[in-house]
Amino acid sequence: MSAVILRAVSLTLVILIGIGLRTAKVVDDTAGTHVKTILLNITLPAAIITNFSKIESIGGPMAVIIFLGIAANLVMIGVGAFLSRKKCVAEKAFYMNCLPAYNIGTFCLPFVQSFLPPMGSVTACLFDAGNSIMCTGGTYSINAEYLSGRQNRVDLRAFAKRLFTSAPLVTYLAMIVLSLADVKIPDPVLTLLSPAATANTFLAMLMIGLLFRIEFKRAYLSSIAGLLLVRHLAAVLMSLFYYYVLPFDLIVRQALILISFGPMSVIAPVFTGLCGGDEGKASAADSISIVLSVIEITVLLVVMGIYG
Repeated sequence: MSAVILRAVSLTLVILIGIGLRTAKVVDDTAGTHVKTILLNITLPAAIITNFSKIESIGGPMAVIIFLGIAANLVMIGVGAFLSRKKCVAEKAFYMNCLPAYNIGTFCLPFVQSFLPPMGSVTACLFDAGNSIMCTGGTYSINAEYLSGRQNRVDLRAFAKRLFTSAPLVTYLAMIVLSLADVKIPDPVLTLLSPAATANTFLAMLMIGLLFRIEFKRAYLSSIAGLLLVRHLAAVLMSLFYYYVLPFDLIVRQALILISFGPMSVIAPVFTGLCGGDEGKASAADSISIVLSVIEITVLLVVMGIYG
């Protein structure tokens, strides 16, 4: 158990280093954005490729996990619409954009990589393939039309452009196709990618620290508390479903449980603002969800006896 806590603390320490560097003005406020660009376009795609390469075959049934990622987001959009049905547009935008979408590639995946065998990482990647379709524009497109009273139509061309200019999503889809076709990545290519793949965990945690913001306003507290309570109740229900209902190996189910307690997507606050909500409140909720997820995932690792 001490080894789990120590390794979880080591990941948290990198987040704290990022916060410290920004707070002490060692780096400027744009550093997090630059690290994010490197992460999304270089280290995360490299990590995805190397994770998939460690598995002989994902098998057709495992592809169902992609649709779980989409379904989880759609369910939470529906929950957000129901809970905010009598609220103003700003609150509807807050609930419908911040309840769905999970930060998997830049938060959950480093934890899964550190503690579970390769199949756990592939599970996270498969779920995130579906999740990314929603995070990178699916959720926003649905919510923007709903909140506009259907006065505007979804721009399918813009939606497709957002999807297929996302390096992680394109990499996910390519590796899924190659895995299903039993096509292997050559060893020399994996050797070339290994430095970038290895750096992904560190850069992901550092980026979270550099971008970490909590804007404390009394008016935010009750709304944020309500949102996070709903997200966590949903995480518990989803975890029970994944563990006791799905017919997958234990490692796959454990990975899905860890993902369920992941924090909000880093882009959810932006979409909240675009839909007429309070981006500052959404950003505060996002940062608080990161703190809670670090604690909860560490506890889950201990409870499930996952010692890496």
